[in-house]
Amino acid sequence: MRVAASDAGTATLETTLMIVVLLPVLFAILQFGDAFHRWLAQDAATAHAARYAAEVGGDTAEVRSLLADALRDAGIDPARAQVEVVPAQVGWREPIRVSVRTDLRIAIPFAFATTFPLRSTAVGRGEVAR
Repeated sequence: MRVAASDAGTATLETTLMIVVLLPVLFAILQFGDAFHRWLAQDAATAHAARYAAEVGGDTAEVRSLLADALRDAGIDPARAQVEVVPAQVGWREPIRVSVRTDLRIAIPFAFATTFPLRSTAVGRGEVAR
């Protein structure tokens, strides 16, 4: 079977066009998976910190250290995380809220680059009788 001279570069052209289309889709899938993983890890660390803050009775250095270690284990820089623990001290059965906000840079080739905020909030109930 002979290929006509006019069809000689068609396969190369089609491959090039498909790479330009499929490469951003592939990177978007990878970026979404990474963002979802980081959000789940951040959410778990926030919930764990809220439970611990409820056990010790509020916002302490130990709670911040536990949260920083959990974020670091998940690959999130704790120095770039904004942490809020409200109120600073709780009594028996009083709610305590721990909120963490980090920014994730998303860059998809040939498409766009942006910063995506990841927010997590967890509420615990105080377990210390004051």
